[in-house]
Amino acid sequence: MRMFKAVTLLVVFGGACAFGQQQAVTGGALTSSHFDLAVGYNYIDANAPPASCQCFGMNGGFAAVDYQFSDWLGITGKVTGGHADNISTLGQDLTLMTYMAGPRVSVPYRRFTPFGQALFGAAHGSDSYFPTSTGSETSATSFAFSVGGGADLNLTDRFAIRLADIEYLRTSFPNGAGNTESHLEAGIGLVVRFGRHGGLSKRAMEQVPPPQGPPAEAQQEAGQVALTCSANAAEVTAGDLMQVVGNAVTLPAGNDVIYTWTASGGTVDQQGHIVTIDTSGLAPGEYRVTGRATLASDSSINGDCTVLFHVKSAPSPAEASSSATNISEDDFRANTKDAFFDYNSYALRPDAQQAVQQDIAYLKAHPELLITVGGYADERGSAEFNLALGLNRANAMRTALINGGIDASRILVISYGKEKQFCMEDTQNCYQSNRRAQIESRR
Repeated sequence: MRMFKAVTLLVVFGGACAFGQQQAVTGGALTSSHFDLAVGYNYIDANAPPASCQCFGMNGGFAAVDYQFSDWLGITGKVTGGHADNISTLGQDLTLMTYMAGPRVSVPYRRFTPFGQALFGAAHGSDSYFPTSTGSETSATSFAFSVGGGADLNLTDRFAIRLADIEYLRTSFPNGAGNTESHLEAGIGLVVRFGRHGGLSKRAMEQVPPPQGPPAEAQQEAGQVALTCSANAAEVTAGDLMQVVGNAVTLPAGNDVIYTWTASGGTVDQQGHIVTIDTSGLAPGEYRVTGRATLASDSSINGDCTVLFHVKSAPSPAEASSSATNISEDDFRANTKDAFFDYNSYALRPDAQQAVQQDIAYLKAHPELLITVGGYADERGSAEFNLALGLNRANAMRTALINGGIDASRILVISYGKEKQFCMEDTQNCYQSNRRAQIESRR
């Protein structure tokens, strides 16, 4: 009971603090209601019948629905389930289910939402041994309550990770020695949010320190920036081009961002959210590309990402000679076809699919060939847009080759955008010749 009283006081105190801070930050205004659905893994350090402490671990899961009246106050319903074998010398098993609901207090802060809750309901034990005045039963139901809390990490406006959910659980099953049990629950899981602009609450955004210069209204509109980035390959040969693509998400959505890139080696050519690294002259080893997306309206709000890639040494002349194929460049070009695309599209047309099938047959006949798929675009549109479009076209061809049985390790992709044109005339036929994906041999 001392533990229960202590945790209960902690929950009440946390709720009072949350309420006071809410009044101080938002002047008592409540955000719109919403609800969250959480599911995940649940572990119970259990104390169950018979006799004194027979402590054992139970593995299972949980599902919870949290209805928030505001950022700080809500109600939650939670179902947990767990099972353990051979919980005592009697050899019995135990399946334990709980069904509870109760108040919940939260203190959202930027990307984290700590919470505390007190739940009341019922527990049901089955497939076990429960002593009675006349014998025993294999199942029983009891009153149950739990107190505790945890924290969520908000990933996007829709999804969060429940980093921890720690609860003290009390049940009252018959056990021949007091008929009460104390358990400790610990859970982790995934949270899906509905009915609001999810993972970053209004209050969390208001707690971002105001920038120097722009007014408070601009800061609230600016919100947050999250940046992810991916590379076209994990390993390249010295001299190959390495390409990294960044994807920035802003809250609210649609805010303009400015991309900047740095690399620990090589020559950097950046165009917006795509950066190309020329690895010529780099020594073998690991290298790092770091990107930053900064709100155009407020340079103090940004998000970062990092990509690691490995550079391997180019083969020596002797090694290149021993591994070289007898295929000439003219023969390679005569037996491979380019895939052509419609305007502003990277979907493979029927004629492009036929071209890819011919490429697949040729590459299967020459398994020693390593290739680069280059993506191209015509001269209309910005350099950044066409660089992204070219990359999508190259990846579309790469996917078709892999689906046709070509090993992914043989394929490197690169986008040239509109920087390399096959035709320079201002005609539709010329535009069409520049909208392509082309395979090139890597010798």
